[in-house]
Amino acid sequence: MNAPAWRIWLVVALVCGWGILTIVFASRQEWLMTALCAALMINNGVTLWRLTRQGK
Repeated sequence: MNAPAWRIWLVVALVCGWGILTIVFASRQEWLMTALCAALMINNGVTLWRLTRQGK
């Protein structure tokens, strides 16, 4: 898949943002929000992996 560079950078920023929020909520021991942010971070990580796969 040939994704434009701006989309890859957007997804990288989203993964970083969800990761930061996951750490913040985990430090506050708000486990529901931690789980939600972690799930969204993983989802965006998979999207990033799909966008940057070679040979597709």
